[in-house]
Amino acid sequence: MSGLRMSAGGVADLMRVKEAEAKAAGADGLDLKLSAESGMDARDIMFLRGFTRQHGLMIVFRCPKRSARAFHGTLPGKTFATKAKSNEETGTVLGHGGHLMVSDYDMMSMWRHEGTGWRKIYVSALEAGAPRGPWSVEARELVRAMNRTLITRLQHGCQDDFHNAGKNPGVKMADHFLAIRAGDGVYLPTPIYCENFYAAHALYWPYLSNGKHRGHGPAGTMGG
Repeated sequence: MSGLRMSAGGVADLMRVKEAEAKAAGADGLDLKLSAESGMDARDIMFLRGFTRQHGLMIVFRCPKRSARAFHGTLPGKTFATKAKSNEETGTVLGHGGHLMVSDYDMMSMWRHEGTGWRKIYVSALEAGAPRGPWSVEARELVRAMNRTLITRLQHGCQDDFHNAGKNPGVKMADHFLAIRAGDGVYLPTPIYCENFYAAHALYWPYLSNGKHRGHGPAGTMGG
């Protein structure tokens, strides 16, 4: 692991600065609470809550290290090409050329509320299992709209929708998640909580009991 080294007290001081900035920007108590739990920036959570309410969306994120919230907006988000692991102390990583970056937000899935349920918005290359390629117009426009405002921008599509069992990183017990649901936010501290959240909303959970991706969507389809 690599990245910035700093004492716990130093990280806490920076977190207080970020909280003050978030309050000044209009973040409320729920935004701050979810930020402390998830490691995402409270201003980004505030924006995402409003965005999902406006568009009738639910987005599930795998969260960065909790300490990362001290550095959102100060350091750029970790790029997709950077494979080194972020360190626990600061949630930062040293990328190519010695550039410091902060852990980014990984979208797991995106859904739009229709009728009485949730319709999957497939956010990945339209060629199932391809590491890159064109997205649907709907997915592309939504992610571009979010990235115009997010402090730590989204770097790639949804992990659930990358249907390559061998290369999909899957889920690990140390992972934690945040669901932003039509203006609300629900912190999910483990993959088990996340799987139960999917089940409660009748969403397809594409991971096996060992955390590996199944390599396909429901009934082998692209996105369900």
